[in-house]
Amino acid sequence: MLRSKLPYFGLVVLLIGAVCIVVGEVNLANVKTVQVGLQYSVWSYARNLTSGRTYGVDIASSQDWGVPFASGSFTSAQPVNATITSPEGDVTRLQAFYWGEPATGYFKMGTPPTIVEVEYLNVDDAGLTVDYFSSQIRFTVKQSGPYTVSVLQEGLWSKQPPDYILFFEMVAPNRETYTLLASGGGVVGTVGGITFIVSLFRSRDTKRRRTHR
Repeated sequence: MLRSKLPYFGLVVLLIGAVCIVVGEVNLANVKTVQVGLQYSVWSYARNLTSGRTYGVDIASSQDWGVPFASGSFTSAQPVNATITSPEGDVTRLQAFYWGEPATGYFKMGTPPTIVEVEYLNVDDAGLTVDYFSSQIRFTVKQSGPYTVSVLQEGLWSKQPPDYILFFEMVAPNRETYTLLASGGGVVGTVGGITFIVSLFRSRDTKRRRTHR
């Protein structure tokens, strides 16, 4: 009697595990951004960041940066060289590619160019882990302390600094709870799946033996 119910038990456990994974992952993906620091019209800006947390940086273009895009002089995204210096002094180098729409109709100055892609030239693996899959500047901090973001004038088509540099933290509500739920759901689902498969094969073997008798 108990053996006959094992496949159903395994299936139920498997479904419970799947639900836990979905609930955990969906809530982890529901990330909020919290401003950490903002500075206007600077080439370089530093903020104290906390190890284990994920941050983003927004380097907003100045009005002057958009002039070549508005006039149609630039027909492709243009790279802006920048660095992220970790507390130990190691440097991550990157290029943030900006694109702005040409001036049309009422928008005589065009739209301010924004970052559409980020390419990392080298990464300080001891200080941070970058998000290669994001089209924006995103990284997880490995050391607590001051991190400095600098925009390099080298290769920049304008003499004006960015409009502002903004640090923000990416926060998932109840992250620990939902991480535990997602990982626990994986374990529960695995146990349920194994129980279901093993009990299913055993029940089939039992039926075959009874048939042969």
